[in-house]
Amino acid sequence: LSRNLVKLTNDLNPRDIYDQLIQGGIFTYDDIEMISNMDTRREKALQLIKVLHRKGPKAFDVFRDALKSSYPHLYELLTA
Repeated sequence: LSRNLVKLTNDLNPRDIYDQLIQGGIFTYDDIEMISNMDTRREKALQLIKVLHRKGPKAFDVFRDALKSSYPHLYELLTA
């Protein structure tokens, strides 16, 4: 994640993947609320990545899979 931080924060709108992160058991509604309170889309994406770092090893896989349909280029970036 850190290696691709610029690309992720430039392209990702966290709102697009909230449902998958909740469904995957990685994020809570409190996590989503905290991220949503950030001012800009880029700040929200950065906060999402910070929260992901604290969620354990399964979090990366759920996050990567959540990107697959809405952000295939980011999915490929994290899969390579």
